[in-house]
Amino acid sequence: MTFRKKWLPAVLAVAVCAVAACAFAVSSAPRGETVESRQEMLNAAISKGRDWTILKELELEDCVVSAAYSADRKCALAVFEPQGEGAYRLRTTTTRDADQIIIAGTMANGAWYDLVWFQGAETEYAEVTYTVGGQEQQPLRFDTGEMEILSIKNPQKEYSMQVVYYDGEGNRYE
Repeated sequence: MTFRKKWLPAVLAVAVCAVAACAFAVSSAPRGETVESRQEMLNAAISKGRDWTILKELELEDCVVSAAYSADRKCALAVFEPQGEGAYRLRTTTTRDADQIIIAGTMANGAWYDLVWFQGAETEYAEVTYTVGGQEQQPLRFDTGEMEILSIKNPQKEYSMQVVYYDGEGNRYE
């Protein structure tokens, strides 16, 4: 029996095992199709904070925006973009301390959206005031009794914004 014939079954067996291990690793990686899977992705990707839990989610065009908090009083807004076949990829995250308002933004289907979330206190509403070209716009008012993620489609390229949350007693959170 030649050397090649002797080792060929062993080499083939190792190759089959390697392919099976790679297939298992790819299939067991989180795909972002469920809240639990997106939480796994956050825990793997965010170095600030530990034990992330998604509290709220918002479908924004073709993306999923997740609002999460960690065991060590951090909070985050994360944007997941579709990858086909129900899978999502973590596009971006913005983290803050739990008592801070998160202001972020993302593109979805070619449009810009401002994203706002606050987890630091129970509030009743938020006011978002834009200033465009030096002119302060009428404040936009949003109900926040359920700690919703605010998303505001914004066609402006240059602007500033101020966000203030209010609780039931009139206390301001900025």
